[in-house]
Amino acid sequence: MIPRGELAELLRARLHDVVPQQGIDRLVGEILDLESEWEEMEIPHSDMGYSTSANCSEICWLADQIDRGSIIKLYRKKKG
Repeated sequence: MIPRGELAELLRARLHDVVPQQGIDRLVGEILDLESEWEEMEIPHSDMGYSTSANCSEICWLADQIDRGSIIKLYRKKKG
């Protein structure tokens, strides 16, 4: 999901006055453990949208962002 170093840096920047380093390290570990419960979804661009529009990006913000080259990752909770 998010590389360990980037996540630790983000939490340190936001929580350094409130949470000690040991707490930040624990939070990083707990957040990264969530990866075992979630999976990234691969959605082909052709599967975007369920409307009658010929071009989904005309009415769908998500499809428009993908058309513009944004990298968007979708996750779903794993079954069982």
